[in-house]
Amino acid sequence: MSKDEHISRRGLLKGDWIKRIRERGAELISKEDVPMFQLKKPVGQSRRSGGFVHRPPHAVPESEFMVGCTKCDACLQACPPHAIFRTPESEGILAGLPIIDASSQPCLMCDDMPCVPVCEAGVLRMDAPVAMGIAKIDSVTCLAFQGTVCTVCVEHCPVEGAITMEAGRPIINSESCTGCGVCLYVCPAPSPTGSAIALESIF
Repeated sequence: MSKDEHISRRGLLKGDWIKRIRERGAELISKEDVPMFQLKKPVGQSRRSGGFVHRPPHAVPESEFMVGCTKCDACLQACPPHAIFRTPESEGILAGLPIIDASSQPCLMCDDMPCVPVCEAGVLRMDAPVAMGIAKIDSVTCLAFQGTVCTVCVEHCPVEGAITMEAGRPIINSESCTGCGVCLYVCPAPSPTGSAIALESIF
């Protein structure tokens, strides 16, 4: 340690060594090292092993998916709205697996589901459930529940009958909802999580 880096005993007790480590870390990490896509973990979302799990439509059960996916990126390339991302390296065993972050770009439920037939590993297949999760509305932050006229989620939902208006309030139909995340993405309600709608696991 050089003279400039020397920390006195008093400084050591005051925690100056923590500040020094942070300063050195900031110098070593450049903007180019920061990944372009950060996996978000909104409150209320499905989590397994600490990671946010929102797989593409028609995914096999998670245990099969993690073992079978070859991380070939075919589904990413086939997705027209570019809604499928690679899980970042910081997510450990989940790194590289395809995932959807609806707050950045939701699944638009394409009619032909182009992400499914390109999956040679078979972890996306048409005989697996199309639903990725289910939307949940926070009545505390939802504008319609607070007396404001708002039908944005119903108007933009790509699945017929998944969200309907009853007495001026949006209602999620659990039988039709696929958890695509479009409603979460378009929701204008101010909320600590960024939306009055969250996605939850159906498993």
